[in-house]
Amino acid sequence: MSNQALQAELLTRLLHAHPHGLGKEILDNYRGEKAVAGMLKTLQDDGLIHDGAVSIDEHQVSLSYPIKLSSAGVDAAKKAES
Repeated sequence: MSNQALQAELLTRLLHAHPHGLGKEILDNYRGEKAVAGMLKTLQDDGLIHDGAVSIDEHQVSLSYPIKLSSAGVDAAKKAES
């Protein structure tokens, strides 16, 4: 799975998630939690998920749940689905 495929998968999962967002289940992926967390950081940096969901402290990724799409993330997720 490429990074773009992982990004599309995460965006789609978040788009179809409960309106309150996703918790720890967002990390469930065969590529591993670190790959997913790194992609979530990229999505946050790109403004596709709400700020503050992902932080990095001394090379450790910390997630604050729930994780939700921003309005730009909703648009990107809809594009990824089509």
